[in-house]
Amino acid sequence: MMSEGVPTRHQHAVLIVEDSDVNRESLGLLFQMEGHRVATAPSGLEALHLMHTLRFRPCVIVADIIMPKMDGLTMRAEQLKFPELASIPIIALTGHEGLRRHALDQGFAAALLKPCDFDELFALLERTCRETRPLGLAKHA
Repeated sequence: MMSEGVPTRHQHAVLIVEDSDVNRESLGLLFQMEGHRVATAPSGLEALHLMHTLRFRPCVIVADIIMPKMDGLTMRAEQLKFPELASIPIIALTGHEGLRRHALDQGFAAALLKPCDFDELFALLERTCRETRPLGLAKHA
C-alpha cells in the first residue's frame, strides 16, 4: 500500500514491514505526519515483491523481525541477492534483545527494541536516509 505524506523538504520514501495491522498502520501514520512517503507490507515476502516486481525503492526499510510467510532476517538475506536492492538499509524493530543483536550481526543498519522511542526512530531514519539516495520508483530500462 502506498500513500502520500504531507510534503516537506525532508521527505523520504519509507517501507514499513510489519505483520501487525495496528503497528503497521500506526507507524505509517507517524511517518506520514513527519512528512515521509510511506509504503507498507505485512511480511518480508510482500516487501520483496513491492521492491523487486513493482520497483519501489525506499531510502530505508523499517521491519519487524518475527513475521509469518517471511521474517525480517530472511527478507534481508533475500534482499542481498538482488544488486539493485542490496544497498537499501533496514532498521529492525523487535521485542527480543537476542534478535536485535542478531539483526545487527546480519547487516541491518540499526535495530531497536519495541516499544521504541519514536524520537530516536525518527532521528535514526533521518540519519540513515541522508546516507542513502532516496529513489522512490526505479526507472524502467
